[in-house]
Parts: sequence; structure tokens; C-alpha cells
Amino acid sequence: MKYNHTIDKLKFFAAIAVVLIHTTGSLQQFNLATLTNYYSYRPLLDLAVPFFFAASGYFLSGKTVSYLPGYLKKILSIYISFTVFYLLFKLLITFTDRLLLGTAFWNGINSFLKGLTFQGLINGTIGSFHLWFLTALIISALLLFICLRLSIKSEMIFVLAAILYFSNLVGILNFNDVFMYGGFAKGFFYLAMGFYLGNKDISKLKWPLAGLISSILILTLLSYYHSSLNVLFLMSATYYLLVYAVQNPGEKSYLSNWGSYSLNIYILHIFVYQSINKIYIYSGITEYYKFPYYYLTTTLLALVIPILLYRPVDKFLAAPVTQWVHNITFILKEKSAK
Repeated sequence: MKYNHTIDKLKFFAAIAVVLIHTTGSLQQFNLATLTNYYSYRPLLDLAVPFFFAASGYFLSGKTVSYLPGYLKKILSIYISFTVFYLLFKLLITFTDRLLLGTAFWNGINSFLKGLTFQGLINGTIGSFHLWFLTALIISALLLFICLRLSIKSEMIFVLAAILYFSNLVGILNFNDVFMYGGFAKGFFYLAMGFYLGNKDISKLKWPLAGLISSILILTLLSYYHSSLNVLFLMSATYYLLVYAVQNPGEKSYLSNWGSYSLNIYILHIFVYQSINKIYIYSGITEYYKFPYYYLTTTLLALVIPILLYRPVDKFLAAPVTQWVHNITFILKEKSAK
């Protein structure tokens, strides 16, 4: 399988989209959103996370079944490492709120402890809400591994994933009490989509850009009118976007190199975003969201700082966590062998 540089480019744009989802969220939260500054482009940003899942599925389609356990351990190590990071960040905010805002310290500690739930650990939100993506990816990749071990073909895996996702969407199955933002049902559907496309000859599929543009236009219209049918066109937009990328793998470029930073940006942009908001509040500027420059500077910093910060944080936390995960899996293998 030829390396796909177009997917790398799109992953970088998807990371930008995720940052924009959160940095522009204040517009809607504080009733400042208009068609021009928010609603016209907001549905397009929703392509980001499905594309991340689909791109992961496409990547795994080029690997053997034996690759998946190592992949799972890698994602698990990242999840544990940065959950610890965000828990420490929450504690730091509790202390700085007490020092600079005079908030009740023990109320903050009590709130922190209440957030340490098993459900939060399973659904990925115990450290920070956006880490749900990692646990969804872990469970989705595990389901894919099980399917492959059972010799289920990629077409049938995609069908099973679609049944699971649609059952969750219409309420036949309900994972939403535990898993947030669609959880592993959503993740497995898009992962299976990418895996399916990676195993299928799609060179004869015509007009993917036309399918993508029409899907986005309908998605935008349905989202503006709050129609639940928008999820169908999010699916088709993701499908056509990945088809286009697979048909046009591109060449290595400066922009494609930035795709390698997409995970860095995704994981650490919330740290930057929330830190900037706190700095404004500590400075006595509580209505920072009314300033146009806030959105530009916060978005830029939330893109740049994670790229610089990820490696030292990863080195400090991931090394011991990776060793711990390795030791646990080794012990489990030893016990199962006996």
C-alpha cells in the first residue's frame, strides 16, 4: 500500500477543526453566534473526529492482525499518560483559583474527587472531556481485532459496525448513559469505514469531490435547522473525503509533514485553551469572549504550543506508563500460559 500523504494533510486540517470547535464554542455559549461568524462553517468542523477514526481504520488496513495488540498498548499508554496530565492540571487550577480568585479550596478538591469515577475512566472523560476519543479508539480497535481473529471480512465488519451505530442512534441499544459524544459505537463505525475502504478497490468510484461537497452542503443546511438527519450526511461526507484521499495519495510535502502533529494538537489544545481562559479571568477580564482577537490568538496558540509541549510531556509521563502497561500485559500473558 502506497503511503498516503493526502491523509496526513487532512489530519492536520482536522486538528485545526477540532481546535476551532472548542475555541469558537464561546460564541454559542454566550449567545454571540450568528450565521456569518459561526453557523455557516460549524457543521464542517464536525468532519474532524469521524475523519480521525476513518483515517486510523485505513492505516490499520495496511497492517497485519499481529500489529493490533501493540497498537492498542500504544493508545492505552497515551490515554493513561495524558489522563494523569489533565488530572494534575485540574489540581493546579484548584490551587490557583484559591490563590487568585479566593474560591473555597475544599469545594474545589471535593469537585475534583467527585470527578474520579469508574464511568469517567471507561468513557475517557476522567481527565478531560476530549480524551473520550482515545478510549473510543481503544475499544473500536479491540472490536476490530476480535473481528479479524474470527476471520470476518472487512465488508461484514463494516456492516456490523453500522448496525451497532444505528442501533445506538435510534435507541435500540443505549451506550450514551456511559459513553459520551457517540463513544465507541461511533468510533467503531468510522474505523470500520476506513478499514473497509483500505481493503477495497475504489479506483472506479467517480466524483468523490462532488459527493463530498453536496454532502457538506446538505449537512450544513440540516444542522442549521437542527435536523437529526444531519448525521447521515456527516457519514457520507466522511466517506467521500476518505475516498478522495485514497484516490489521490499525493506526494510528501511541508504540509503533509504537519499531519504528524495532529495527535499532539488534539490532546494538548484543551490545556492551552483552558489556560488562556484562566489567565484572562485571573487578570480580571471575565468577558474575554467578546473580543474578536481572543479567537484568533487562542486558536493560533492552541495549535502551536501543543506541538512544542507534547514531546517533553510525553517523555516525562509516557515512558513509565508504557513500561507499566508492558509489565501488566507480560504478567497477564504469563498467567494465561499457565
